[in-house]
Amino acid sequence: MQMNLLKIFPTSTPTSRLGYGTTSLMAVQSGQERVQLLECAYDAGIRHYDTAPYYGYGEAEMVLGEFLRKKRDQVTVTTKFGIQPPAMVRNRLVNQLARKILGIAPSLRAVLSKKAQSLSKRGSFSAEAARTSLEQSLKSLGTDRIDLFLLHEPNLHDAGSSEILEFLEREVTRGTILAYGCGGEYSMIREIAQAGLPTSRWLQFEDHVLAPHVSEMRALGANCITYRTFLKALPVVSQWLDANPKIRSEWEVALGLNLSQDGVLAALLLGLSMQANNGGIVLFSSSRCDRIRHAARVADEEAVSREQVQRFANLIAPMIKDLSP
Repeated sequence: MQMNLLKIFPTSTPTSRLGYGTTSLMAVQSGQERVQLLECAYDAGIRHYDTAPYYGYGEAEMVLGEFLRKKRDQVTVTTKFGIQPPAMVRNRLVNQLARKILGIAPSLRAVLSKKAQSLSKRGSFSAEAARTSLEQSLKSLGTDRIDLFLLHEPNLHDAGSSEILEFLEREVTRGTILAYGCGGEYSMIREIAQAGLPTSRWLQFEDHVLAPHVSEMRALGANCITYRTFLKALPVVSQWLDANPKIRSEWEVALGLNLSQDGVLAALLLGLSMQANNGGIVLFSSSRCDRIRHAARVADEEAVSREQVQRFANLIAPMIKDLSP
């Protein structure tokens, strides 16, 4: 399977518009199963992988590195700097124990995640901290270069730091990174884009039908990577359709689709995101191969057609005010 390709940077490997985010990797128990998920994404046509030192409390990069051993020249990779997991959870034995506990008591996931977040080191945006993070990421990923290196949840001061910019430009010259930018919550990313900073050439932020931001960011000159395509929108739209069965029936006739069928509404929402961020990258994450393959079929316009996605966009547009919180 082969998707439409784009280039993050003129000298980078052509990559897919649908990217796989590694945030779901650590929900899988064994290392072999995690690599298999990455292979599944690759076999489905996905060529962009997004990670960070913080994901999986330090393990996600290492798992991705195992996968990259035979695929590095065929894919592109984003990683980040600025948030480091607490040292106590970078140990694989500690992580394995935590996953076993969560397997027995999944209800503890939110508690443990909140505790780990509170212990994480945030705002590490000095040139020295960036260098240390880059060197560790290169080692974990088993590569000599990062295609896209992002400041992870910076504020406006961090994104405009001359010290950081000089470091990034030096690393571009050295070839250890090909491009750089910022990723984080939209309110701050918007400020960075409006300031027209050099670190706003590539921006990663949340975007979905209930919170569309791509057109504004593009108008400010940014290349866009979007995420949370349906994490928030899917339950809201689904519940709204359940509460309005007459509208659901009318939409199903107009679309020629059963909106109650598993995966159909998610496919339409992903299709909208791909349509909105045409020319950019849309991130998707799952710990199930069937869902990864389905998402890839959406990106290839096989699961739902371009016409069905456009029809859905026209149907849902007048309802956004009712759907938005």
